[in-house]
Amino acid sequence: MNKISQYIFSTVLGLVVFFFWIILHPYDLSFQEQNQLFLFTWDYFLERISVCGGLADYIAEFITQFNYIPYLGEALMALLFVIFQIVTAASICRKEWYVLSFITPVMMLVYMNDIYVMLCYLIALIIAASMCALYRRYPGVLWACIATVLGYWLIGPAIFVFTLFAVLRERNWNSLILVAVAVLTLVVSKWTYLQQYPWKTLVFGVNYYRHALVVPPMQLVIAAAAVLVPAFSDLLPKPKTYVNFALGLLIAAAGAFGCWLDYEKDVVEIIAYDQLVRHEDWDGLLERAEKYQPDSELASVSVNLALFMSGRGNELPRFKQFGTRGLILPNIRDFISNSSSSEVFWRLGMINESLRYAFDTQESLINNRKSGRWMSRMAECQILNGRYDVAEKYLDILSHSLFYRKWAEDARQYLRNDAAIASNPIYAYLKSVRYQEDFLYFYPEMDKMLAILYHQNKNNVLAAWYYQAWTALKKNEADNEDTHTSNAHGN
Repeated sequence: MNKISQYIFSTVLGLVVFFFWIILHPYDLSFQEQNQLFLFTWDYFLERISVCGGLADYIAEFITQFNYIPYLGEALMALLFVIFQIVTAASICRKEWYVLSFITPVMMLVYMNDIYVMLCYLIALIIAASMCALYRRYPGVLWACIATVLGYWLIGPAIFVFTLFAVLRERNWNSLILVAVAVLTLVVSKWTYLQQYPWKTLVFGVNYYRHALVVPPMQLVIAAAAVLVPAFSDLLPKPKTYVNFALGLLIAAAGAFGCWLDYEKDVVEIIAYDQLVRHEDWDGLLERAEKYQPDSELASVSVNLALFMSGRGNELPRFKQFGTRGLILPNIRDFISNSSSSEVFWRLGMINESLRYAFDTQESLINNRKSGRWMSRMAECQILNGRYDVAEKYLDILSHSLFYRKWAEDARQYLRNDAAIASNPIYAYLKSVRYQEDFLYFYPEMDKMLAILYHQNKNNVLAAWYYQAWTALKKNEADNEDTHTSNAHGN
């Protein structure tokens, strides 16, 4: 394959990746950004680098923060995949088989249909593939052993892709030395600085998948392909030109089929709703819901909020309802379920509940990650609560980020400044409609709490709407329960 064909193939890969995110997963990258908070501090760097694979994780989080800007995150992902493909090509011994370098990037793209896949894994594979390419040109057992030990600390077990590549390239007694070094690295790490981690995590990666104890088979398949494809490419005969193009089409078709097979429409839509609520794009959310609404209570919470905020509250029956839980969910401690309900509480004036839901959402993030979105909301809630010291702590943290720094600095004007709060129309309104007296929150009596909100301030139209909707849906739930009970007795 000539250079021009190589450039064309690599460019096509970049475009495919870019539109993969734009068309199939338009909000997934911004969702990933919301579930981490990259900080430009020395302590943050040390915290990340103290775990095996910490450098890859640090680089991944640095890149992920740019998902905050529309289309920039997609462009960076396209660039990363092209780099992955190019370094993989550099590790392939027979340049006539350049097309084989697309196998692992395409597999990785299919794998990333799963929102739990962390960018750290791709970064680690890129570094490992780069070292494979380096070893192909400059083989050496000594530096391969050193790279295995240091690489495990810096990028995690993905370094063993490089180690196994070197093993297969050597195919002699040096291979046994490399295997021994890899095993010894794992054992020493477990016995020393990584005692708190289970063996499964140490072998398959701490931050490659959002649930560290879960290892999807696809992760292992990709790692195996990253080793075997470049290592054995030299055993293949020189291909005809048409073979390369036919193989390229086969890889593309397999990738398309894999993306179709692993595509979870409901999950994509729920994430889209979450981000549209975040940016208050109510019309955009309802437009998506009219085309396809996920069959879940979580989706219903977002849709129902959008109905009122867009002035279409009377259209509630047009969309599938899930009873009162489709208006506001009870507290569920994961990193997505509380999101929309926290936004509902905020607009109702139930500041403390918005704070609690936001806090639980952030603290449910894996590996002690923080969230710029939810930390900002927590700071706002504490400002309205008059707990300025706590709010200031959150603002101090946000001031070390790239995209939340300006917001944090602007928010400082409200600290211990009632006049500034009163001049902010949103804050002033929320202070006027919030509860005037403290009481015990009890989810089963949400209708009573909504009624109190409205009766103490008749300007809280949202509370009135939610009260009416809650009452109607609660009655439907009771009627359905009576119907089921009667049918059961009749049987």
